[in-house]
Order: sequence, then C-alpha cells, then structure tokens
Amino acid sequence: MKRRAIALLLAAVPLIAVGSLHAAEEGPDLPLRKAGLWELQTETDEGAGPRKQQLTMCIGEEMERNTVVASGKENRANCSKYEVKKSADATVVDAICAYDQRHVTTHTELAGDFKTTFRVKVESSISGNASRAQGGQPINIQRKILQSGKYIGESCDGLQAGEARSANGATVQVQ
Repeated sequence: MKRRAIALLLAAVPLIAVGSLHAAEEGPDLPLRKAGLWELQTETDEGAGPRKQQLTMCIGEEMERNTVVASGKENRANCSKYEVKKSADATVVDAICAYDQRHVTTHTELAGDFKTTFRVKVESSISGNASRAQGGQPINIQRKILQSGKYIGESCDGLQAGEARSANGATVQVQ
C-alpha cells in the first residue's frame, strides 16, 4: 500500500505543481502535458537521502485539464499567497497554504514545452501537526522533488488515461 501511495504521489508531481497555478481561465496559460504516454523520472528527498522512481504514465487531455482546474480551485481555497512568474524559460510559483493543521510553503519551477519534455522542481516545507489518525504529533518536513518527463508517443501501450506502470510492471491508478 505504501508503495502504491508513493507511485501515486510521484506520478502526480506535475499536477501538484501545476495545480498551484490559477486555472487557465483565471490566470496565466498553464503548461498542460500533451496527451499520450510519458516516461517520468522522479527523485524525492525528505532528508533521509533521495528515493528514485521511474514510471510510464498515460495522460489523457481531458483528465489533465480537469485535474489542473480542480487542483487550482482547491489550492485557491486553501492558500493565502500565490506568486506566479512566467519567463521565456520557466514558470515559477511560490505559495503559502494551510491544509488541516498543516502549513505548507512551496517554491515550484516548471520548465520545458510540456509537449516533448518537462522538468518540475518542487521545494516545500510542511509544519504543524499530523492528522489525528496519524497520531497528531508535531511535524516539520523539508521535501525536494525533482521530476522530468519525456513524451514517448500517442499510444499508451495498454494503459488507460490516468494509469501508470512502474519499472517492475505494476500498474497503478493515478487519476
């Protein structure tokens, strides 16, 4: 179960990062990934050394747009600050949010054309208390996530939109 949760998080990194942006109709253009099969390389570090994962994921056009819009609405409801800066090379998002009893500060850099390649770098700080179900103890997590994606092609090789396949062949539902 923990492995599945990690795969879900890692496959969804661009959606988490992009979801921090305002929805397309309310702010700058969003870097949506092109529909099709993507190879994702993800490295996550919470201070105990990096964990790496490789997935192939099927992105559906409607799925991508709906997820970004829904994430944007949720984040706008929970974040007191958004600073979105676009340049020719990247989009940078700085956000301060509150979820349950947790305070989350993120700095996200999105680069690439999102049609053939992309790179997302997320640096976050999470503080507050774990949920009651997790014991309610104080938490302080510094997290770095680096994900790169390479477009493989239109055919999703047996995967449906929202599904990802790990290097060991296991398939997980991301959406």
